[in-house]
Amino acid sequence: MSAEAVAPAPGAAGALAPHVVADPDHIVVRGLHKTYPGTSVAALSDVELVVPRGTFVSLIGPSGCGKSTLLRAVAGLEGFDDGSITIFGATPEEACTAKSVGLVPQAPALLPWLTVRQNVELPHKVNRRADRRRAERERKHPVPSSPGLDAFADVDSLLDMVNLTDAADKHPGALSGGMQQRVAIARAFGLRPEILLMDEPFSALDEFTREALRLQLLTLWQRMRTTVLFVTHSVREAVTLSDQVVVMSARPGQVHEVIDVDLPRPRGADVLLSPQLHTIEDRVRASLQGAWEAGAAPVDLVAG
Repeated sequence: MSAEAVAPAPGAAGALAPHVVADPDHIVVRGLHKTYPGTSVAALSDVELVVPRGTFVSLIGPSGCGKSTLLRAVAGLEGFDDGSITIFGATPEEACTAKSVGLVPQAPALLPWLTVRQNVELPHKVNRRADRRRAERERKHPVPSSPGLDAFADVDSLLDMVNLTDAADKHPGALSGGMQQRVAIARAFGLRPEILLMDEPFSALDEFTREALRLQLLTLWQRMRTTVLFVTHSVREAVTLSDQVVVMSARPGQVHEVIDVDLPRPRGADVLLSPQLHTIEDRVRASLQGAWEAGAAPVDLVAG
């Protein structure tokens, strides 16, 4: 799934509760609580999170801490027991209906009978109204000017930016895993969603391919400045990409600490050599260790 609107989950929260303030410039999660269906086991407990418009924010924490559950709740794909979520003043369901939410899952979810170009074009063909809504959004909230930004309206130029021009007429089965994920990312950015939710999109790839895709994602995001909420197990990935890293505690998931990543933008390959990057990585790892429950198993995180 990419920049198409995602379908609301049955039973998910709908209209805003009377006490919820609609904030047009932030994603706001307040007091979110969710238990696993049919059990009393809490997946998330009293989650509080504020994501400013136009920022890249990563969620990181031990396996099973509820990162993906939180992401799916923001997407409107998961109901919750208590609390509220607003996306720039709207409920998740309203944001999805307005085609403002894009989702990039772990698997690229490409249609195998379509070519690369056709997969990237597909959201435009099935969501023609989204282009008009996007134009209206960008009149209200102008995207920072940047050379080449108009290329997002052109599929071939977008494929060129993710180095897939030569593969444009191939089918997904002829591509490597990294190339398929680049198609999914191009498709997601192509519709310019107001918020892009990415759930460990590079987790199945080797580290060399992951590094290359991180830098390509940085290039795309720095041109577009879509608000991104990104789930990862990699400390290096979170720090390289993000404006803020949200460290979550072990289950039930809560926000343990929000760490600002004050590395200058735009960032390129040189950021990987920055001593400041390694200092922030150490801080994130220390926060993760501090959030871990006493007596639990070691924190399950990738070093890269």
